[in-house]
Amino acid sequence: MKKTYKYTFLTMFLALVFIFGSMAGMNYILYIREDQFLSESGMMVVESPVRGWQDWGDETEKEDGGERYSLSAVQIKDAVESWNKRLGETLHNPVQGQISMEEAVREGEEWLMSMGIEEGEAQGADAGLKFVKATLGVGVQKDSLSVPLEPYYSFWTVHFSGSYTDAVLYLNAVSGRVWRAEIALYDNLPEELPCEKLGRFVEMAGLQAEDNIVEINEEKTQAVLVVEDDLLYARLDYQNVVLGDNAVVEYTGRELFHDRYVVITYEILTD
Repeated sequence: MKKTYKYTFLTMFLALVFIFGSMAGMNYILYIREDQFLSESGMMVVESPVRGWQDWGDETEKEDGGERYSLSAVQIKDAVESWNKRLGETLHNPVQGQISMEEAVREGEEWLMSMGIEEGEAQGADAGLKFVKATLGVGVQKDSLSVPLEPYYSFWTVHFSGSYTDAVLYLNAVSGRVWRAEIALYDNLPEELPCEKLGRFVEMAGLQAEDNIVEINEEKTQAVLVVEDDLLYARLDYQNVVLGDNAVVEYTGRELFHDRYVVITYEILTD
C-alpha cells in the first residue's frame, strides 16, 4: 500500500514538473520569436517611390559636381505637371541619377546670388541668407500607382532664411535646376514687378524662351514668358502685402516692425 502511494506521489510530481517545464519552454520560445520579429521589423527596408536612372545612352551635362543627365522638354513638362498637381508629398532618399542634399544647397545658393537676392541691411556675423533645411520628395497623385516613378519626378525643397529675407526653392532632383522659387522680402522692397529677371530665371532653369517677349498684366503684378515650343511657360508674380501702420511681423523668432512686405514667385508651368 505504501509503495502504491509512493509511486502515485512520484507520478504526480513528475507530471507537475513536465507541465511547468513545458510552460516555461513555450514562454521562452515565444520570447525568442518576439525578439526576432521586432528585430526584423526595425530593419525593414522601405521601397523608394522612384527608381534610379536607367542608362539608355542619354546625354549628360558637365557640372562642377560631376555629370548630370539632360531632360527633354517632354520630360520637363511631365515632371512639372506632376509636381504642380500633387495632393501630397512622399519623402525619400536620393537614388541613382539624382543630386545630393549638398549639391541642392549649393545650387540654391548660386541661384540666389545670380538672381541678385541679398540680405539688404543685415550686417555682422549673422549677415546673409543661411541654409535652414532641405527635403527630397515626389508628389502624390490622386491615382498614384505602386510602380516607382522616373527619378526626374522628384524635387528638392530647399529653405533659406535671413534677417530680412526668406526663400524657398524647388529644384528638380535630376537636373538640379530651380523651377520654382518663393521669395519674401522685408527690406529693400522692389517697388514694381522685376520683369527683367524673368528671362534670367528661364535661362537658369535650363530652358529657352521662344521669342523673349514678356507679357505683363494691366496691374503689373504678373509677367509671363513662353518657353520650349509652347510646351511650358515661365511666370513671375509680384504680391505687395500691406499690413498697415505699426504692424508687427513675427519672423525668424523675433518681431519686425513693417507696414508691408513683398512676395515674389518665379515658376515654370504647363498649359
